[in-house]
Order: sequence, then C-alpha cells, then structure tokens
Amino acid sequence: MTQPPPTPHPGGFGPIETYWSDGTVTGWSEHCQWVLEQTLADEVAANIPVCDGTICRYPSGATMPDPAAKPKTPSPWVQGQLDWQECKEAGNTDEYCRLTLN
Repeated sequence: MTQPPPTPHPGGFGPIETYWSDGTVTGWSEHCQWVLEQTLADEVAANIPVCDGTICRYPSGATMPDPAAKPKTPSPWVQGQLDWQECKEAGNTDEYCRLTLN
C-alpha cells in the first residue's frame, strides 16, 4: 500500500520555524518579515485612489464618485418639490404653500 502524497503547506504569512546557525529557533526570519511588510504596502498602494474632484480612480481601473466633490444642486423642478414637501410638513395648507412658493 502506498502512502498519499504529503499535504501541501497551506501558505500564507503565518509564523514558520526558522533555524539559525547558532542553534536558536524563531518564528520569523527577516526575509519573511520583509515579504509580509512589502505585501501589505503593495495592498495599501493598490487601494489608494486618485481623485480629481469628480471621480476617484483606483489602480485596478475601478471608479467611484469623489466623496470630496462639491455637492450638486437640484434642478429647479426638484427644488420646487422639496420646498413644497417642507412647506406641507410644516403643517401649512396647500393654498398657503402655493402662495408662498410661487
């Protein structure tokens, strides 16, 4: 009966036993630490968008509206609807709102 192949190492950046020439054993080598830090730095850099006041573009090509963009003003029709709703929610009659808003 043959033995199954060994289970591959799951990978990742978990501590591994590093044996040093002086006989000590540690969980990390400087190389492993550097790889971890570089990977984290690369991940941060990949997620920093460049924003132009309208759109933010990520290095991956993804875009999103710039959260620092100047707020848009509603069209006159939409503003009229908002004003009407505010007037009515204040407890005013239709006639009062018509007279004050027109």
